[in-house]
Amino acid sequence: MIAPQFPTLAIPGDSNTTASNLLDRIDLLRLEATQKLQQNQRGEKGQFLTPCSAASLMAGMFEFKCPDISLLDAGAGIGSLIAAVVCELCQRPNKPQSLHVTAYEIDIILIDYLKQTLELCRIECQNFGIIFTSKICSVDFIQESAEMLNPNLFINSRKLEFTHAIINPPYAKINAKSQARTFLRSIGVETGNLYTGFMIAAASLLKPNGELVSITPRSFCNGLYFRDFRKVFLQMMALRQIHIFESRQEVFRDDAVLQETIIIRATKQIEKSDTVTITSSTSADDDLILCHNIRYTDVVNPKDSEQFIRILPDALSQQLVEQMAQFTCTLKELGLTVSTGKVVDFRVGSDLRLELEKDAVPLIYPAHLSAGFVEYPTATKKHQALAITEKTAALLVPNENYVLTKRFSSKEEQKRIVAVVWDSHKINNSSVGFENHLNYFHQQGRGLDLTLARGLTVYLNSSLVDGFFRLFNGHTQVNATDLRNLQYPNLEQLLLWGAQIGEIFPTQGEIDELVDRQLQKATNSGFIPFCKISAT
Repeated sequence: MIAPQFPTLAIPGDSNTTASNLLDRIDLLRLEATQKLQQNQRGEKGQFLTPCSAASLMAGMFEFKCPDISLLDAGAGIGSLIAAVVCELCQRPNKPQSLHVTAYEIDIILIDYLKQTLELCRIECQNFGIIFTSKICSVDFIQESAEMLNPNLFINSRKLEFTHAIINPPYAKINAKSQARTFLRSIGVETGNLYTGFMIAAASLLKPNGELVSITPRSFCNGLYFRDFRKVFLQMMALRQIHIFESRQEVFRDDAVLQETIIIRATKQIEKSDTVTITSSTSADDDLILCHNIRYTDVVNPKDSEQFIRILPDALSQQLVEQMAQFTCTLKELGLTVSTGKVVDFRVGSDLRLELEKDAVPLIYPAHLSAGFVEYPTATKKHQALAITEKTAALLVPNENYVLTKRFSSKEEQKRIVAVVWDSHKINNSSVGFENHLNYFHQQGRGLDLTLARGLTVYLNSSLVDGFFRLFNGHTQVNATDLRNLQYPNLEQLLLWGAQIGEIFPTQGEIDELVDRQLQKATNSGFIPFCKISAT
């Protein structure tokens, strides 16, 4: 393959102009390389090359206090992140003496572009008196990092350590029996996605007080799936800054990536800082960046066994958290739990029925959720009943009262948590099936008191809960684990709300008014309802 060619970078007089010229060239290379990568392989490998606007934002988050910088870029692509670091260093008044780059990349197409980028970076550093050296490692980063970190287990005992790491890791699931999973277990973490594997490996290779800046999906911040990763990562690293974007689509708009994306900066130290800086912008190239410092313990509660990372972008979010703190009960204390619907329809295809018939039970989907209650049957192409057979019997629950929530929603939707009451009195069946795209609240596998179910549905549908949930949930799922970790009102409060619900569910305004009245009793007279805060 013929490597891409372009003119040698001229020696400029103005560093800002130089940075712009270099990054513009690198971005053109990124677009060219993206077109050459096979689309199906990009999806499989999780290859989404970093736009220079995002790369510049990331590079600007480093402190760069040491005179000799050793920089790791794991999954370097064409080198956009490295170029952004070079431009950032050349513009700073206190420039380092040297910069050594170690870039990991296994795609031969991208390596050809990476070589050109590194040469441009060398010239740029030379122009500003910085010694620049680089090395491309065309090997699997996860495997080599495991070998370096476990010299007794592997032949390779050479260990590299870095002062800084900047990464846009690949986003792809890894099988539990894969080599990558085995290598990650050897360095002490159990994780099912490459991006968190790259993050933990890069962090492990940092020197004490080393800095890591990474751009990744936000999904690692909560949920059962990434719990082990969070515990290991947060024990090793201290969060310093988190940058969030108001739009999911803007950061990687050329690649149509819909995952909500964040950038984090963390330093390698056990002792945590007092505060974390939360910054936000509409997109990576937005000049308006909002900044807010909050207590570290408000981001990661040391008493939280799940170690959720809660991102509070502003003072209003802080007030929301304080309001939620007035509700102190856990589901366990209420005698409740929440589970995922047991019926996976494609696994019981022969037992599905279009409508309710003899020896069948209602099968409830998200399409049946409507205005606080279940509308059954409803107009849908889905099968709405499930035959009672030896195979399906274990998938059913007693036809009693439950609270149902949708398992999937996105930040652009009006509500993240959509809850309804399943009123058993409306269907004359002994059992019911809840499809896997639903969660259901129950008491040890049995139903709830109807008044309690109605009160719980009021709370889950409130603007307060919706706003709180958006702060720490960065993916499209509303998992049972997320719902278990919410704070809840006490039984008396839930029953009080439930007693005021009839056959027609209250409007959003009426729901919020019910919740606000309880908060006013527990807080000072200066209380401002969250629904009014969020509207300003």
